[in-house]
Amino acid sequence: MSRLRLQIHFNKGREGIALDRLEHIVEEMRKFLASVSDDLELLEPNGWVATDFKTGSLQLTNAYPYDVGSGKLTRFNDSIIALAKSEFPPSLDESTANQFFDLATLLDSEEKADMAVFSDDGTPISFEVSRETTTKARSLEILPFRVALGAIQGTIHSLHNGSKPPYFTLRELSTRHLVKCLYRAEDYPDLLEALHHGERVIHVRGKVVTNTRRREIFEIRVNQITIAEPYGYEDVEKFLKKGIQ
Repeated sequence: MSRLRLQIHFNKGREGIALDRLEHIVEEMRKFLASVSDDLELLEPNGWVATDFKTGSLQLTNAYPYDVGSGKLTRFNDSIIALAKSEFPPSLDESTANQFFDLATLLDSEEKADMAVFSDDGTPISFEVSRETTTKARSLEILPFRVALGAIQGTIHSLHNGSKPPYFTLRELSTRHLVKCLYRAEDYPDLLEALHHGERVIHVRGKVVTNTRRREIFEIRVNQITIAEPYGYEDVEKFLKKGIQ
């Protein structure tokens, strides 16, 4: 069995902390941990205790005093780490994620807080949180979105070069879903070349914005368009002959 722990270090490099700020931080942390506990279906969502106090600024560990299974430990740790990366963890409700980001807004504009979760063997997994954590998470206006480099392939369905920003929609090859692809001015010649080839499959690379709750691509911010090489009857023959050998 395992124990859930979340270590925090606010107000770094300062001596002491104002009581009204301390009260606010503790209250928002309590709300967040209770909400996480509800999402993970813990038996005592309000049972968290504060331990490991350090002198100086505000450094302590929030500990859930009851044993949990390794699965819930993993879900807890992965969720906290995802939030620190400004991502929406699928194990948590959106209101819980917002509670975490509200907590991050209590930091001063240039302040960074250290946080850590702990693996099953007690090894700390450390990360930093700042106001930028919240700003980045909400830059897309709504949760839950995640941005990562990636690629999709398909055929061009429609072009909207008069919109701001300009985009085209791609009929994704495997799912047949339409994906909005935002392109730059320098991509336009490659896009025209792709349109010239009609129904040819193209590869689109860039920053893929994924809706993690729906598990689907929201849009892609294009930085490269490549036309796929045609695949003809001769290629099929070569493949079949190779398989026979």
